[in-house]
Amino acid sequence: MRETRPECVIFNQFDEFGNPIWHYNVTGSIIEEIFNKVAKPGQRLGAYVASTGSAGTLAAGDYLRKKHPGMIVTATEALQCPTLFSCGFGGHRIEGIGDKHVPWVHNVRNTDVISAVDDQQTMDLLRLFNEDVGHKVLAESGLSQELIEQLPLLGISSICNLVSSIQIAQYYDMDGRDIIFLPLTDSAEMYTSRLAELTEQQGVYDRDQALRDQAHWLHGITPDYLRELSYHDRKTLHNFKYFTWVEQQGRTVEELRQLWDRDFWTETFNVVDHWDKRINEFNERIKLA
Repeated sequence: MRETRPECVIFNQFDEFGNPIWHYNVTGSIIEEIFNKVAKPGQRLGAYVASTGSAGTLAAGDYLRKKHPGMIVTATEALQCPTLFSCGFGGHRIEGIGDKHVPWVHNVRNTDVISAVDDQQTMDLLRLFNEDVGHKVLAESGLSQELIEQLPLLGISSICNLVSSIQIAQYYDMDGRDIIFLPLTDSAEMYTSRLAELTEQQGVYDRDQALRDQAHWLHGITPDYLRELSYHDRKTLHNFKYFTWVEQQGRTVEELRQLWDRDFWTETFNVVDHWDKRINEFNERIKLA
């Protein structure tokens, strides 16, 4: 369409800079506002964790880094499709996260860690967090009823982020002084059909299975599949964009090199005043109409 219909405007969340710009300025600033309200004296922002997806949400980490230079920015993906973890590929069941390419708008220079999460873990925890017998097992282990009632707010990709956050806390020896922020981007309400499929495939969820899932997938979380990124690692992932965006999507090598310039991202994110001006101009035109 780009070649034959130049009058068309194509919105692609993976290369549309409005995507990370919004999350940088809105999501990032809201997280900072929440942190300032909930943090107690002596506490710090330990990490920000987000699934890869279109990489927009990860841009909130760029904003938070300005305020908290020592924090860890983590990108999470499926172990079965470890694109960032090991330049790998494959299919997975963690719906709503990206795979098999590095989004053009992902500032990999600002990503510290890649966390790969087993999709079986997310599916089994989905059942544990939503089945009545799972709730009973969690209550017996000391989880409050208030928290248990909120677990259905976590969908598959949210559970992925939760597991990744626990991995990060373990790997970096975080404690009560550290606050980790993670977006809960979906709820179990979106996956009622998946829960029905799991029941059909695996049978009725019983107490024994709930105990196994709690022990293995919750209490047994370990940071086995974390990859700390060196400068060279980040540059490698940046270069990996070439195959999707230059060879397939028509970007230029010069544009790719520009993305590695740290000043590029500072200038890209700093457009709020311009946007506000254009929004106000648009609102005035609508008012006149």
